[in-house]
Amino acid sequence: MANSTGKNQPDQRRKGLAFLDELRQFHHSRGSPFKKIPVVGGKELDLHALYTRVTTLGGFGKVSEKNQWGEIVEEFNFPRSCSNAAFALKQYYLRLTFKFEALELTATE
Repeated sequence: MANSTGKNQPDQRRKGLAFLDELRQFHHSRGSPFKKIPVVGGKELDLHALYTRVTTLGGFGKVSEKNQWGEIVEEFNFPRSCSNAAFALKQYYLRLTFKFEALELTATE
């Protein structure tokens, strides 16, 4: 079954799990392991989808500069009652994936 991005859900799930493994290893190597996936709006945050979307838009700096966190929130379909979702996404991204993003960008240059 394809999702809204046209990609196969099992394939997306596999990529998401591989991303989480890589991210956990990155944090472990830095002495800052994380054990729990953040929860926003009552559901686990898809860190792979968040990372992919932010880097597609140019990375944390560009997204923050253009104040696109609200746009990103809409793609995650959080409940309307989750009024601080944009702030939460930005904070979780900064805490969990920002340094990983910087390392990945350096590796591809």
